Amino acid sequence: MFQNKAIVILRTLTNQEVRLFDDYLRSPFFNKNQTIIHAFDTIKAWHPTYEHPNLERSLLYKLIFKEEVFDEQKLRYLMTDLTKHLEEYLCFKAISEEQIFKYHLLLYTYRIRRLDKAFLNTLKLAEKSLKEQPRRDVSHAFYEYLIEEDKYRFMSDRREHLHETNLQQVVDNLDKYYILNKMRYSAEIINNKNVVAINYKLFLYDEIMNHIRHNPLDYVPSAKIYYNIILTLTEPENKIHYLNLLDLLKEHHQLFSKEEIFEMYVYAKNYCIRKINHGDIEYIRELFDLYKVMLKDRIIFKENYLSQFDYKNIVYLGLRINEFEWVKHFIIKYNEHLDPAIRQNAFTFNMAYYHFFQKNYDEVLTLLRSVEFTDFYYHLDSKSLLLKTYFELEETDALFSLVEAFKIYIKRNNLIPGYQKSGYNNMIKLSSKLYKWKLNPKNNLKDIIDEFNNTKPVVDILWMRKKLEEMQGLAEKLTGNWRR
Repeated sequence: MFQNKAIVILRTLTNQEVRLFDDYLRSPFFNKNQTIIHAFDTIKAWHPTYEHPNLERSLLYKLIFKEEVFDEQKLRYLMTDLTKHLEEYLCFKAISEEQIFKYHLLLYTYRIRRLDKAFLNTLKLAEKSLKEQPRRDVSHAFYEYLIEEDKYRFMSDRREHLHETNLQQVVDNLDKYYILNKMRYSAEIINNKNVVAINYKLFLYDEIMNHIRHNPLDYVPSAKIYYNIILTLTEPENKIHYLNLLDLLKEHHQLFSKEEIFEMYVYAKNYCIRKINHGDIEYIRELFDLYKVMLKDRIIFKENYLSQFDYKNIVYLGLRINEFEWVKHFIIKYNEHLDPAIRQNAFTFNMAYYHFFQKNYDEVLTLLRSVEFTDFYYHLDSKSLLLKTYFELEETDALFSLVEAFKIYIKRNNLIPGYQKSGYNNMIKLSSKLYKWKLNPKNNLKDIIDEFNNTKPVVDILWMRKKLEEMQGLAEKLTGNWRR
């Protein structure tokens, strides 16, 4: 199959965007090359997948150039020209969707052409648009700076008196934009440092945090949000920062673009996940409720799709807190909001998880046979769920055979992050020891419990804890005087 940059771009276009690009390409202002139009007319017939036997170089060439002898370089040049027009169209579309940025470009044009009246009229429209725009995210701060600078440049060109200029406002807007963006990326760097060992440098970070601490930008909601995000990362033991963040997100979420508010909520999610991973199980309900807010306000959707990982996490959390009916309804209802390419796989795996919590273990085994290991996440989760199912069914041979295969898979797969390898290896090790004790409960269970309490991270820590408690009950029955 012929793979080309133009085809890769075309796959991302909606039906409406294909029609608009068709209009763009047929406009003689943008394109006078009829061969490019003919090539696009040929290729667009295979929208949206662009997977067809005729999308092979020689066959496509024949469809476009008819009886000409195949010339690969000529086809390459043609596809390059089509790609350039696609890129121009995408830029045109992006600019047309940013009204204030269009004002900025217009102000720049009027200024250098010395069209003073047109500049001043456009400036009024830009300032009015900035004031009325509901968003107050980082991009809004950037546009505030741009328009104020346009105004200053205009006044400077006309040699206005210095005391009448807006220079202070330009600097203030620049500082606000810089501080917001600096805090935004500082939070990302601090979060990344908790996951990967990269030695980032944060120039002026301490100075900015100290400034915000003593001069809070109470009139800038995004500054307060990013400040509390950073505190959840640097002072995780103090829950008040997380609670403040939730209150701010709830109060101001309508002020931000979908992309930025999603990023903000991800930090709140990650805070809960870190707490759960460290054994604070109260945050399971907290995270579940947070997901429900993100679902209700559609914050969690990207391009109208729900991530398969968020889908799985919501199911997992709901089952952990016994929200069985809600979870079953969620699996069915929101499956249609997943990417069609992974929809069936996600449904099958999550239904298997649902049946595991319902103790329908035979159904779990049946469903897991249909799960395709599209990535290592599904492979890890499916194997751990299979291990737990064998544990519950007391399928000894199958369990220990899986344990060996599971350990080898984790060891050999270099794509699995180190902390996840540790979590799964610890889960395999402790569950194996616990199962062996169950087979021969003469040994001291306290050693396993002590090891569990001193081991982190452990995948499926709640299930492990439940199994330990069950074994503790069995030990007490056997000894009559066993004490933890």
